Amino acid sequence: MKVSAQRLHTCIQTILESTGESRENAGIAADLMVKCDMRGGSTHGSHMLNLIYARRKVGQLSFPTKIETIREDGAVAVLDGGDGLGQVAVWHMAELAVQKAKRYGVSAVLLRRTNNAGALGPYVERVAEEGMVCLLFCNASPAMAPWGGRTQFFGTQPFAIGIYTGTDTIFSADMATAQVARGKIRKAARDHKEIPSTWALDRSGEPTTDPVEAIKGILLPIGGPKGSAIALAIDIVAGLISGSSYAPDVKAIHYPEGEAGVGCGMIALNIEHFMDMQTYLRQISLYLSRVKAVEKAKGVEEILLPGETKQRRERLAAQDGVDLPEEEFVGINQALTELKQNVQLEPLELPLLYRAEKGRKN
Repeated sequence: MKVSAQRLHTCIQTILESTGESRENAGIAADLMVKCDMRGGSTHGSHMLNLIYARRKVGQLSFPTKIETIREDGAVAVLDGGDGLGQVAVWHMAELAVQKAKRYGVSAVLLRRTNNAGALGPYVERVAEEGMVCLLFCNASPAMAPWGGRTQFFGTQPFAIGIYTGTDTIFSADMATAQVARGKIRKAARDHKEIPSTWALDRSGEPTTDPVEAIKGILLPIGGPKGSAIALAIDIVAGLISGSSYAPDVKAIHYPEGEAGVGCGMIALNIEHFMDMQTYLRQISLYLSRVKAVEKAKGVEEILLPGETKQRRERLAAQDGVDLPEEEFVGINQALTELKQNVQLEPLELPLLYRAEKGRKN
């Protein structure tokens, strides 16, 4: 169903504030969750809110989120997320990375003791829009095995790269080191749908199309041993070096198992410290136009940059409303009712012509 982005934001912020988060932090998290929903990624948007609310009801997650600086030396820093909202901690991390890269040309910030931050694209885009290149990576609860193993040892270890382009479209590649983000497998399980047999192995080490068995087994890495190597490297830097949890010690947000201990790392490069910005803008414009002009494969209408589809979808949702799965819609209203809040999330009224057209198609 479609809902208003502004109304969705109000409801998310209300829930977070009502469970102990500060107004400023709740606003940051609501911004990021709504953005994910607008881009068609509710698994990293409103679904995250329902998980956060469930954890708060059993006394987990520390609100209000408090970020502490553990170490700081020139272009580098180590932050502690205080077991609060991952969205708030990583946003703070991005802001600090920007400040330092503006001064030093480069910056490297590590973050310990936080929680799932949702999709990583919005954070690297925030840094990139300042005329920068940004790399962000996080560890996660166990879902994959080192190459050759079949026991869950480390997470899907998401990472993202953002690059300033001088246009409305920011290069934004956001991916997991697994064949697919685990959230998609969890959603397939909720929807009682099969998954491709190339995504995961069951507990006996055999390929499976059952998402429930996939979650119990292991997810397969991108590029075989190459993806496994990247996942291990992320765990070492984001988890071990940051002083956070790593390997099987990282806990999932989906279960009340205790502090998650997620760790993250961010590196930012300020382009104008490496080349004249006007020269860069001319060259990147030419480069991207050449990318777009490459001969298209059969059935392809347009060559798109990483992140371009999601950013277009976000702009459309701002005008037409956000497509929200019914389960997230119900979960939000249930939380608001339990918290005795007057505000409720409501579906957008579709124009009569649209409803008539839809009825004829059905």
